[in-house]
Amino acid sequence: MNTTELLAVFRQEVVDLEAPLLWQDSLIYTYIDDAQKQFCRLTYGIEDARSFKLNILADGTEWYALDPSILKLRDAIDPATGRPVPLVAMEKMADHGLRFDGSVGPLKALITGLEKGFVRTVPKPNIASVVELRTFRLSATVEAGDDFEIDEQHILNLLMWVKARAYNVQDADGYDKRKAIENKTAFEAYCANAKVEQSRARRPVSTVSYGGI
Repeated sequence: MNTTELLAVFRQEVVDLEAPLLWQDSLIYTYIDDAQKQFCRLTYGIEDARSFKLNILADGTEWYALDPSILKLRDAIDPATGRPVPLVAMEKMADHGLRFDGSVGPLKALITGLEKGFVRTVPKPNIASVVELRTFRLSATVEAGDDFEIDEQHILNLLMWVKARAYNVQDADGYDKRKAIENKTAFEAYCANAKVEQSRARRPVSTVSYGGI
């Protein structure tokens, strides 16, 4: 199902089929895009191990901006060696023997949590390198006729958020506070269940060993 097909379902469900329409297509496509992004925010988002890289400079540059679509950093690797690049929260620096002391050298770690949307290197890098980031991210923007990035089974449920937004429009014909609240609550509950489901699916499979009798 793509965005145009979901729009058609929306119009059927809210009985908005004849001119003049209560909500224009352009507005509902905006809400559909927002619904997919909101689903990502309330769950784990889209797994992505290929889209984001940091080009570490050899001139001592410490701060590197992250793409705003990244919701969470999962891990980082140096593709030249295959070795992981530690992601260390600022609160855990001391535990790892790391500090900002002005030292210069090859990249040891990326420090998170200092500023929103940025990581900082330790130490100041003097060797250029590339760091590949494995992330959870927001979905890409969708418009008319576009495919969704979230799994198929979740797409119809995006309509709860679309309806919540649509019924909240301050319009004499379309505004319905009760329906807006009901759909928003239902959508958030669905996302909470989807997050639990995703967490279960991503949990490593444990191996059970059986001893002899």
